[in-house]
Amino acid sequence: MNYTPLDEAYKIHHIHPNTYSGNIQYSPICIYCKNLQSKSLMNDGGAFRQCYRCRKNFRANVINEAINNFSYSTQHLDRTN
Repeated sequence: MNYTPLDEAYKIHHIHPNTYSGNIQYSPICIYCKNLQSKSLMNDGGAFRQCYRCRKNFRANVINEAINNFSYSTQHLDRTN
């Protein structure tokens, strides 16, 4: 059986580098209990976090601003996703 290494398990590559400028930052606010403090599940940061209060794991939202023309370049995409 092939196991995924823990360091690779929570890495996601869903954000194209041209979508956001600069380093991508994720919100530390828990999506379940709205606690303002959480910790990253990866040593180098990342989208997956754990709340200090309710201890649930969640995928954090990106808090960077999108590049200026991102909304114009995605208007043709289907909104059902």
